[in-house]
Amino acid sequence: MKKIKNINLEFSCPENRSSMNKIGSDYFCDKCSSQVIDFTKKSASEFEKIINKSSKPICGIYKRSQLSEQFLKYAAATFIATTSIVFQANSQEIIKVDSAKQACEYLEEEEVEGEFFGMIVEEQAQPVGGYKKFFEELAKKLKYPKGLEEKGKSFVQFSLDSTGHMTEIKIIKGFNEIADQEAVRALRELNYPFSPAKQRGKPVSTRMVIPIIFNPEND
Repeated sequence: MKKIKNINLEFSCPENRSSMNKIGSDYFCDKCSSQVIDFTKKSASEFEKIINKSSKPICGIYKRSQLSEQFLKYAAATFIATTSIVFQANSQEIIKVDSAKQACEYLEEEEVEGEFFGMIVEEQAQPVGGYKKFFEELAKKLKYPKGLEEKGKSFVQFSLDSTGHMTEIKIIKGFNEIADQEAVRALRELNYPFSPAKQRGKPVSTRMVIPIIFNPEND
């Protein structure tokens, strides 16, 4: 049986099997009202058959070994490193953003079970000007919440329509109400433009999830 390999995800989702409803061999996610296909035991031919039949992005569960090295580096450097913004208490100044190396180590710690949940499309959505520019602009909007004394991550999900416009910005996994509210507020105010994702050469709607880390301790 030929194994699935070299898959690039649109994003890595913070959900897990226990947070979803199991339906047969697959799952259903109430957070985004989508079927989530378990690809961890499927063959490459089964994967291709499912992908070829779909005209929209597909949410799935993958083993680390099924994902491309490019995506793993991309997930660490982009969705973890660049969004893991560490703040100084009671300050609006950013102290540091983790290096790609530190982010890869962080990703290894977070994904101890070696499974990734995420959405795949043929061509990923991209922020206009690149991710570096996107996160630089997001950092300018974020303000450290007064009174926040605990460290944690706010996972923010947003939809991108077929024109690349950000909509439906919301917390899908939070840790502190005021931090969660600030993360959502900053993204809504930013309203950054994206080049839309594509499936079979046509623009399609998709979603993204980014984790924003708040830390009251000086680094």
